Amino acid sequence: MSNFSWQGASGRWFEFDVAKAARAWDPVGGLYMFVKPQDPSLDWGGPICLFLAKTNDFSVTLARHDMWQAAENLGAREIHLFEVRDPARRAEIERDILEAQAPILNRQLRRVA
Repeated sequence: MSNFSWQGASGRWFEFDVAKAARAWDPVGGLYMFVKPQDPSLDWGGPICLFLAKTNDFSVTLARHDMWQAAENLGAREIHLFEVRDPARRAEIERDILEAQAPILNRQLRRVA
């Protein structure tokens, strides 16, 4: 597994583990992203965060996620994971990264609600 760092609106960086295939997820809490990987044929880089959320248990949430298909349709091929055991800290980091990255699927969810 490799790593990728994402920047929040605060300017802080957070290092996520990169999973490129389905696997047995750990039963711990944290943040996860559905990510479209970098396209080497394009100059502007990447990767692109398509969806970001928090969970109390990766093993339950990621076993069958209802947003994965939408993300996959937009080019997601990776899941980025950041373990954060404290729920308050998890929510704080989620807000920070959402503000900076503005994932398209999170924006669409807010419009519907």
